[in-house]
Amino acid sequence: MARSRKRSNKYEREPRELNIDALMGYTTRETTPDGIEFKVHHIRSAAKEYICPGCNGVIPVGQAHVVAWTDEHFFGAQAGQRERRHWHTGCWNSRGRRGQHWY
Repeated sequence: MARSRKRSNKYEREPRELNIDALMGYTTRETTPDGIEFKVHHIRSAAKEYICPGCNGVIPVGQAHVVAWTDEHFFGAQAGQRERRHWHTGCWNSRGRRGQHWY
């Protein structure tokens, strides 16, 4: 006797919750202790060399790192985006413990 093959209809499933971070290219939001919200984007491989504001060290081509910016800039969101900074991941994660600011 043949088994019945009941196919589940993919449209009968409940829709997944919308993942805003995935839509933003895995850009997350972090709030500093002083209440400023930053957008933090994790970069898998640097396209060029950058200087990390946390340690003044070089982020070489090919190294994973983070880019951080805020839309809460005095001159507006576009100014905050223009002043985004590339950080070593470790420097970004420890910036509050070293008394560093985002800029």
